Amino acid sequence: MEENKKTKKKNLLQFYTPAIVFYPAAFIYFELLLKALDNYNTITYSSIAITVLFSIAAGLLFAFVFTLIRPVILSRILSSLTLIFLYIVFCVEHDCNQFYKMYYGITYAIAMTGQVMGDFAGTVFEVALEYALQEALFALPLIVYFFNLKKILPKKKYTIKLFPVILIPFLVIQLSTGLWCRNSSFANFYTYDFTAFTLIPHTGLLTAFRLDIQYLIAGTPEAPIEDDEFVLWTPEDDAQISQVTDNKDNSDKVKPGSNKTSDDKTDIINTEENNGNDSDTSIVETEPVVYDYNAYIDFASLIENENNQTTKKMHEYFGSLEPSMQNEYTGYFEGKNLIFMSVEAFSPYAIDEEFTPTLYKLANEGFVFNNFYQPSWSLSTTGGEFANMTGVIPEWIDSGNSFTVSEDKYMPYSLGSLLGNRGYSCKAFHNNSYDYYERDKTHPNLGYDYKGIGNGLKLEHNYWPSSDLEMMQATLPDIIAEYKETGVPFHTYYMTVSGHCNYNWGGNYMSRKNKDIAVQAYPDSSMPVQAYMACNLEFEYACEYILEELEKEGILEDTVICFTADHYPYALAEGNVDYYKELSGIDDSPRSISRYKNALILYCASMEEPVIVDTPCYSVDIVPTLDNLFNIEYDSRLYSGRDIFATNYEADEVSSAMPLVIVPIGNRYSFVTAAGEYDSITKEFTPYPGIVVDEEEYVKEVQNMIQNKWTYAKLLITNDYYRIVFTKKED
Repeated sequence: MEENKKTKKKNLLQFYTPAIVFYPAAFIYFELLLKALDNYNTITYSSIAITVLFSIAAGLLFAFVFTLIRPVILSRILSSLTLIFLYIVFCVEHDCNQFYKMYYGITYAIAMTGQVMGDFAGTVFEVALEYALQEALFALPLIVYFFNLKKILPKKKYTIKLFPVILIPFLVIQLSTGLWCRNSSFANFYTYDFTAFTLIPHTGLLTAFRLDIQYLIAGTPEAPIEDDEFVLWTPEDDAQISQVTDNKDNSDKVKPGSNKTSDDKTDIINTEENNGNDSDTSIVETEPVVYDYNAYIDFASLIENENNQTTKKMHEYFGSLEPSMQNEYTGYFEGKNLIFMSVEAFSPYAIDEEFTPTLYKLANEGFVFNNFYQPSWSLSTTGGEFANMTGVIPEWIDSGNSFTVSEDKYMPYSLGSLLGNRGYSCKAFHNNSYDYYERDKTHPNLGYDYKGIGNGLKLEHNYWPSSDLEMMQATLPDIIAEYKETGVPFHTYYMTVSGHCNYNWGGNYMSRKNKDIAVQAYPDSSMPVQAYMACNLEFEYACEYILEELEKEGILEDTVICFTADHYPYALAEGNVDYYKELSGIDDSPRSISRYKNALILYCASMEEPVIVDTPCYSVDIVPTLDNLFNIEYDSRLYSGRDIFATNYEADEVSSAMPLVIVPIGNRYSFVTAAGEYDSITKEFTPYPGIVVDEEEYVKEVQNMIQNKWTYAKLLITNDYYRIVFTKKED
């Protein structure tokens, strides 16, 4: 009798063996195929091992659930729908990584589905068609499943005695692999720094999917900031930099980024009195100018009166930073109007003296930034736009991102808020759907009267993508008229769209509109490169219109024009062909620091000559730099970036005031400083000529600084830190 029971149990186990084998095997296949097709992330033995182990655990759990559910018809339906859903998810994530060079969190992707299909349905179908072969490969487990459905989920009675056969291996594998991750080099990505983009290369998509849901429900773990030790910064009299202004001769003026101070100089002043000589001269020494710091918040007092430990640690961190020092460009643009633009998929290689002469003029007759970067941030347009507008590092936060989370937070340090408080008229426009990326909530919260298509911005034509020129024609005349009538200075922000992908003659009206000119100018270039230059010609026309209108109305010299990209044109690729290398002439990849070098345009016709700036800088530096140029009172420590023109640092020393460009490729620790470049993928530091540092120690210190910048930039938004600081400051 006992032998019959054992035989029966064994037979039941044999009936359910196909399910116990199929689900883990299917998930391993999905995950390893995703890795194999990933051209942008390094595959390591540990990442393969972890991914396989998590896939086995997930497969065992699915086998347990679907063999347990009865009636079997219900189990088969639910199992089929689940596998089809996972197939779609893997295909979408693969396509996103190939096209946008990033993975998306599943909850965020689902939340954005409606807007994406509503606004970019054509692009979605083009991308899906482009990667149809890879999508077919992902379908193999589905084919196996449907041909063996009755074997995988048979109509046999399920016995509770089979529980340990599945659950014990599941628990052992899941818990041990999770412990491995929590003690690995990427433990922060598995916990408090979780994003799908950073975690999927290490653990696979299913684990990122699980954590995305888990953290959405329970909240993302907080960073272990209690172990951080910070020493409050205090100004030292001998640390202040003295410089001299000489209104007669600016040839010796210290240029921004030179990291040098000027020597005491003298003015030769003509006098009419010197023993009767009409043209005698006497030497009059000028007083040195002592620059102050852009800092005014009393963090010591905030710390003393703070009971919340997280907030107290934030006071300690921000209070430990050395502020940017004022400089010869403090107040340089004070009182002027400001037009600031985030330009869709802009690239410095769209600037050409003959093809885009207006862009060339703007890029070469104002401040010329030779070492500017716009990272991808793994958040596409909304990440770049947030960095440009706030000076804060953008981050994925639970099921959203810094921009969407900030919409109900106090954001007084955006340009719209700061200039609005100085009496400026602040308006913002976007020539696409007004509520895409929730701009109808985020932009008003940054101090702007915001309009897009659907809530007040009306363009002449309904193109895709829309015309940047038409957006300027529809908005700028009224802005200028209001300024001339009231005398109230204006700050206008534009998010453009003419440069949006895809780059071809069929799905991009701006490319098709300007096709003949681009083909004639670049006859030997590939079609995608020609199409990219063609659609950017529309932005050239928009800038040309801006200059013409400002000059016609006599306010060109009273208006500053500033713009940069939201991200480089990562969609300038088809399959495995990277056309951006053709555009740039550089043999690099999305894993290279050089790929994120871009253009920052800062121009005003009142400038007598261009100013060359070699200081490393990037998008979060723009707002604090403009704050200083417009002589706005601000505390520079509350930004992730710094004033580009501040010179209170030494190139070969690590300090919180030094230029630091974070390039989050591979992980978040590639960087560019005044001392050199560090590639976190190759683990190589390349010092600049004349720079000597202890490379290992230098990289370690800078990476620690980077980790803090990421952590506290996220906390600044999630904890509504601006509100805390300024509420208590007023108290």
